[in-house]
Amino acid sequence: MGQNRRYGSDITDEAVHETATRPQPISLGKAELGDEPVKEADRPIAVSAWVRFPESPIRVRCTAIAWTSKAVRVEFTMKDGAVRRAWVWASAVERV
Repeated sequence: MGQNRRYGSDITDEAVHETATRPQPISLGKAELGDEPVKEADRPIAVSAWVRFPESPIRVRCTAIAWTSKAVRVEFTMKDGAVRRAWVWASAVERV
């Protein structure tokens, strides 16, 4: 009978755990965004925004890449180089 073998993976358990535990921002959900049309930015706009993470909200320098009348989709780079995106309430965003 055959044997159950794992062949040639370069993904370690440590890499999987590190990826799974990286902080992820908490984005607004579809119900919160509603049915309003989304305006995509022609060019990203420099902003500062309060972004919620499970541990704590933080204020980040970021860019607005899309918006509705109530919410803004922001994009920012974490210290480790990971790019994150999240929908936040428009009142949490200021132009810089």
